[in-house]
Amino acid sequence: MIHKNLGLVRRSAMKSRKHGGENMIRKAYWGVIALLFLALAFGTGCNSTTASAPPNQVTTVAANGAYQQNAVIDTQYTSPFTALVTTNGSPAGGVVVTFTAPASGAGGTFAGGNPFYSTTTNASGVATSAPFTANGTSGVYNVIAASPSTESTATFNCANTGLPDPALATISGGSPQSTTEGTQFNSAFSVTVMAAPVLPAVNPTPVGANLVVTFTAPDGTFQDTGASTTTALTNANGVATAAPYVASSVVSGTTPYTVTATAENGVSVDFTLSNTIKPAVMTPVSGSTPQMTTSGTPFANLLAVTVVDGSTPPKLVVGAYVTFTAPSFTLPAPPAAQVPSASSGLFWDSATSKYDLSSVSVWTDATGTATPPAFEANALPGTYNVTASVVVQSGTTLSTDNETPKNDFAMTNQ
Repeated sequence: MIHKNLGLVRRSAMKSRKHGGENMIRKAYWGVIALLFLALAFGTGCNSTTASAPPNQVTTVAANGAYQQNAVIDTQYTSPFTALVTTNGSPAGGVVVTFTAPASGAGGTFAGGNPFYSTTTNASGVATSAPFTANGTSGVYNVIAASPSTESTATFNCANTGLPDPALATISGGSPQSTTEGTQFNSAFSVTVMAAPVLPAVNPTPVGANLVVTFTAPDGTFQDTGASTTTALTNANGVATAAPYVASSVVSGTTPYTVTATAENGVSVDFTLSNTIKPAVMTPVSGSTPQMTTSGTPFANLLAVTVVDGSTPPKLVVGAYVTFTAPSFTLPAPPAAQVPSASSGLFWDSATSKYDLSSVSVWTDATGTATPPAFEANALPGTYNVTASVVVQSGTTLSTDNETPKNDFAMTNQ
């Protein structure tokens, strides 16, 4: 094609010479050269390749845990907030994430008292906030996790709840107890805090987690504070348990003392305690065993034991906690004849003004003697034993059953 065009140029040039047009020859020649370059350029462009654009990088922030929580005002939330950052579905490490709570109204603060906290994701793409504490305003709000790397955010739903209305507190464990002076009590003080019922409920319910309970003793020390006062938070069941408590070096004597647990909503309960010298021997008081009486009538003499320690000579133990227990028995349902299933008896109950207690506990007095209420034989004749046991160091017991010869109370119903 190019050779043909050049031929045309030559013929055109000859014709131009005949007419004296040399300028026309130059113009035609350079025009053909230009066409040649254009053809070459066009051919090269058709054979070239174009690089594809890189894929879009999509980074997201999502709530990874504890995205719905509530806490009593001015208490710490149970779990920190965690957010997962991914890029195109893969965990993104080293990404800065900021957790932000409302600046006013219901909200809370992170470490340092700020409503925001910034951290960096780990290799798994997870960012974890510092502990978060509810402020003093009740209400529902959101904590937002965001990153400069994306417009995506994660939302954590939070609620600051008010203090539950007072109802009652009950002892779950640790009362009554005795221990040797200067030693740790065997059982921790534990209390269940109940909230007033919310209609349509009719019964008190546990307050739930994070209610502060303060335990206060007259002396002695709690293991966690080294002082006579400590605090504990209720768990999800409304139960708060104090750190172990060590009795002071003072023997409490005939009058037991109390440790008081006071919940943040105002209810309180007392734990009954005694600091004693470790008992070594319990001896029934003269005249209290053996005894007999007509079935259905009280025994003439009160049961009683004297508790002494293991020193030489033995010393009377004041303030020891002694439990007296009669054999258990049952009665048939009316209208059947009320014949007991076993020979035994019951102690007097001052609360009901009846003989209806199969077991009673009393403290030793200034003479080291523990004396329960009056004891009445049941309607079934026979002989049986009433036992006595005393709480000693570390919660173990010393029972008259362990002594040789036995010093149980031998009782007979005639």
